[in-house]
Amino acid sequence: MSSYKKHVIFALVFSLPFFFQNIFALALSVLGSSIPDFDHPIKGRRVSLIFLIGLLTLIIFYLLGLPYLIGILLMVLAMIFYLSSHRGFSHSILCIFILSILLTLLVISSYFFFRAFGVDERESLALILVFSGLIFVDRKILIPFTFLGVLGVLFTPFLGLNLYNIMGPFLMGFISHVILDLYTPSGVKFLRPFSTRTFKKGLGGFLIIIWIICASYNIIHLI
Repeated sequence: MSSYKKHVIFALVFSLPFFFQNIFALALSVLGSSIPDFDHPIKGRRVSLIFLIGLLTLIIFYLLGLPYLIGILLMVLAMIFYLSSHRGFSHSILCIFILSILLTLLVISSYFFFRAFGVDERESLALILVFSGLIFVDRKILIPFTFLGVLGVLFTPFLGLNLYNIMGPFLMGFISHVILDLYTPSGVKFLRPFSTRTFKKGLGGFLIIIWIICASYNIIHLI
């Protein structure tokens, strides 16, 4: 099974105990699982495109008097991947939180942008998934991601937007991605830029145990 499929499946498994009723959150976890590998040289053209989209959005929105935070956020995201070596800073605990915050701001900014033009709540979420998928999701899973995500948010109840439902899934996606990479021979420099130590499956096992405890508590609490 190709790497991106493993990351997507593991992200969904990782997120289901916390967001099983929230299709939008599950889609965000898939996005989170896809984004860390944008530090790979093979993604260079896509990163350049993200920067260009951000720059054009910034200029056009500024000239039209529209909120241009979306453009700035896309440019900052692109710069992080430009400056990160593969499985370097973008796979560290610090960058996981930075990326989660930036992406949370991107989702919230996009949501209120669409709402300002009269788009309803669930349609706004659908549009966010469409555009986010085009930017971040691997082309081989783009169609099922978009189709299932859009259908899910359009035909299930709107559960509201808050930090738990936005930042939480991104964190789950990022952490699930890093855990799988911890089981590769090269491991992950999880504490960069504070340490260059390489962590491997020992840390992966520890994080899985923490996840099991949290997931079990959440399931028991729901029951």
